[in-house]
Amino acid sequence: MRLKNWKNLFFCILLTSSGGTWCCIRVNAAESAITDVWHPNNLVTTQVTHEQLCHELEQKAINSLCKLSSKSHPLDSRMPLNLAQQTPETTQIPDKTEEPTDTQKQNDPPQLESQPNNVPISPSDSKEQLLNLPELEYSQRRERLIELLRSPKQPFESDSDRELGLRVRLRPLEQQPLPPTEQPVPKFKPIGYLQGRVGYFQTSNIFSSNDNPIEDGLIISGLTLASTYFPLGSKTFVNGSIDGNLIRYINQSQYHYNQVRFNLNIYQQLSQRMYGEISWSNQQLFYANSSDRFDSFKAGDRFLNENSLQLSLGRRDPLTSRLTLDSFYQLSVNFADPQSRNRIINSFWVSLNYYLQKPLQVGIDYQMSLSDFTQRDREDEFYRLFGHLNYQISDTINMNMEAGVSLGSSTAENIDFDGWFFTINYSFQLGRF
Repeated sequence: MRLKNWKNLFFCILLTSSGGTWCCIRVNAAESAITDVWHPNNLVTTQVTHEQLCHELEQKAINSLCKLSSKSHPLDSRMPLNLAQQTPETTQIPDKTEEPTDTQKQNDPPQLESQPNNVPISPSDSKEQLLNLPELEYSQRRERLIELLRSPKQPFESDSDRELGLRVRLRPLEQQPLPPTEQPVPKFKPIGYLQGRVGYFQTSNIFSSNDNPIEDGLIISGLTLASTYFPLGSKTFVNGSIDGNLIRYINQSQYHYNQVRFNLNIYQQLSQRMYGEISWSNQQLFYANSSDRFDSFKAGDRFLNENSLQLSLGRRDPLTSRLTLDSFYQLSVNFADPQSRNRIINSFWVSLNYYLQKPLQVGIDYQMSLSDFTQRDREDEFYRLFGHLNYQISDTINMNMEAGVSLGSSTAENIDFDGWFFTINYSFQLGRF
């Protein structure tokens, strides 16, 4: 009977070996209880009880394994890779009495059977602890993942491109158009200007007459259209101008006349203080009113057309920080209609200037002019000594005053230049272009 009991015990161990070591321990405990209560008179009863107990233990072990397998496989399939790697490969706790089991039987999924409600689960079971711990971590990670998916993502960043890092986030900055840079406004460089002027001239001998000097005054108003100095070289410049003036007498209204003048100049810088200039000018004078006297004329008649070629030399010498000395010489050859006005003029002019302050300048001038008429026997000597005042009101407005005496003589009997004079001129710039 003892041999048969051991066979039954071995059979139970084989059936329950895949269920874990705790089943074998319970079977051994049951066998020990049977052996303790064995008696010859109760052989049959003991055998039946023993078989029923083994059968019940076997059924409970199988059901327990099915439950544990059904819990472990879905969890393993849902666990992320990192949690699966954290789970120890050995899920069974080794026992001293545990025998080697078949690996193939452990990998086979157990049959799904209804699990009895009365199967006890030991709190100290290590397999349940290992399975419950990843389950808790997995639920927490899943909640964090859901919150991360629901939270708004940063622009221009996706999960698939997250490994690109900073390069992905900088891509929009590279594609953004550069802010429009403000182009520097080119400074306006005029090529010409329009200037107006109004002047008054008063003298004691308006017609330079030796027989009957007449004191009168002139009102001069006009416009000048001039170009700036265009460079022809590093020190060579050219400019031109057109002047139009209305000249009116205060008392001798029958002699009003108009003036038109064209000028073209080539300027050459000879040194730091000296310059030269070659000029051409054309002057035309027209009667403004008609006259029925002995020398009758009509308004608009031209009474002088004169072309002049001029060669000039100028120099400026600074004596102090505010005092300068300007000197000027000019040779002029004039061709006129009528030809009786043809002449050669040598002029010399010197001016001592003092700058009281930046816009105000005062000075004293001396002017000498020698004229030689080529078509008749006439020579004139003309001298002027005067003081001047220049006041620069603004960048476009200037005022000039002169007062002095004029001296001179002529080989012609009726010509005399002696007298005094006063003049004031007001010039203003009307615009640039």
